[in-house]
Amino acid sequence: MGFAKQNQHRRSAFTLVELLVVIAIIGVLVGLLLPAVQAAREAARRLQCSNNMRQIGLACHNYHSALRTLPPGRLVYDGTGSTGNPTKVVTGFLAMILPYIEGSNLHDTYNQHYGFDDIANQPAVNRQVPSFSCPSAPGERTMPIYAGWKVGWTTDVNMLPDITGMATDYQGVRGMHYLQDSPTGDKVHVFDSDCGILNEKGSRFADILDGTSNTILLFEMSGKPGHWKMGRQQPPPTNAQFYSYGPWAGNNGVGVYNWSDDGLVKGCDTCEQYINVDNEASPYSFHPGLVTIVLADGSTRTLTDSVSSEIYINLSRKNDRNVIGEY
Repeated sequence: MGFAKQNQHRRSAFTLVELLVVIAIIGVLVGLLLPAVQAAREAARRLQCSNNMRQIGLACHNYHSALRTLPPGRLVYDGTGSTGNPTKVVTGFLAMILPYIEGSNLHDTYNQHYGFDDIANQPAVNRQVPSFSCPSAPGERTMPIYAGWKVGWTTDVNMLPDITGMATDYQGVRGMHYLQDSPTGDKVHVFDSDCGILNEKGSRFADILDGTSNTILLFEMSGKPGHWKMGRQQPPPTNAQFYSYGPWAGNNGVGVYNWSDDGLVKGCDTCEQYINVDNEASPYSFHPGLVTIVLADGSTRTLTDSVSSEIYINLSRKNDRNVIGEY
């Protein structure tokens, strides 16, 4: 009797098979939940990115209200550097809208008399502005500064000056590389240097003849200083001109490039791709399958990788009067 009573109080243990079954069930549950968690995080990052771009668009509207024009994508003019020597002064539109995006303190630090590539502005241009960055963009955000007006449009990365700036993921359309019908009926590559809203002259809302709801103001061009092509990070650039666009204080009006289907050639007579091909000078994001844009009316939209080149070109040009279909 004593032995039976002792057996009744003995605690049963998991067998090895039962333990393996439990571990397998937990593994399956984690495998099912992890993609959902990652998707939820990306949705939150994409929403934050969209909000950032909306704030920049609103700041551009406030700039227009104050000065009766939208900011130019970049200003380039003859001036004097902080060393007292004659130079080209270059400033981008994101630096110009700082007072309208709760950036007055940084605006006071950034000396617009000297431009973004002057040594005197290093403390300002190396500060990160949260509203100018997409949370989905990976990697280090400090990048070399390249200003062709000062270094002679070199392609040699060894000629880059020893100064840096914090990258932005948002740019404006200054001009467009695209294909156009020739008299022979063939497609030829052309470049319209100031067809976008954020060109070097600046635009008024009255200049946007296609309508503010049909014209891009801002677009994502993420990932600088890293070079990304079709979802894959590339080796460090060997052409210094890759860094022409990138710093938030710099040359933010982009002459947008078209690309071949394989992403190996830009600006050619058969290049018709724009979105998520290459982040050198084209729309590129880390939101799967799409990029976010801000239209001139301040609304945010998304463009998928598969949107036609014709629609993207028509959205980027402010007064071509072409009808834009569904996208």
